[in-house]
Amino acid sequence: MFSDMRVKMKRLAFFRSIFYLPNLITISSVALLFGILLDWQHGSLNMVLMSLGIISEPINWLNNPTTAQLSVSLILTWMWFGHSFIVVMAGVSGISRDYYEAALIDGANRWQTFTKITLPLLKPILLYIMITSLIGGLQLFDLPMLLTDGVGSPDGALNTMVLYLYNQAFKYNNYGYASAVAYGLFIITVIFSIFVFKGMYGNQNKKEKQV
Repeated sequence: MFSDMRVKMKRLAFFRSIFYLPNLITISSVALLFGILLDWQHGSLNMVLMSLGIISEPINWLNNPTTAQLSVSLILTWMWFGHSFIVVMAGVSGISRDYYEAALIDGANRWQTFTKITLPLLKPILLYIMITSLIGGLQLFDLPMLLTDGVGSPDGALNTMVLYLYNQAFKYNNYGYASAVAYGLFIITVIFSIFVFKGMYGNQNKKEKQV
């Protein structure tokens, strides 16, 4: 939408700034903000939903495993969407306009242009985003730590690997076990990164060999 030659998006710099702004806020401030918004008794979200008649009674967002995980996922998506947006826009800007002009002349529609030109040429950028997002997800610690009691409540729904490692090392003094968990996390990260890389480029290499 922001790079379509047929639709000239106005105030692109403004949208870039708005999308990237949450990424500049410290995680402690984000946790404090959403802790207030999602508060069970006096939270703004519950107040708004009740005033609109969507819910009849307050929802304890951070005390239910499903809603707690969903809340953390949406908060992280809100925080990091702008970073991914800027990186993808930089990748799109690096694609030669000649490809799009040729596709436009040949009568290709937007979907064909996206799947045949934009998406294949963005594979390195998408690979970078997928791997860094994967590593960031596996190393998630600060937001669950600040939003909950520090042990991954409720019912361990927010007990990420790094939070578990931290508690084992600095709360229960199981340093050897925490070290083993850290090595396990490293191995898991490497394995998943290899799977992502193979998934992105494995089929392409097979097609090139067949050609």
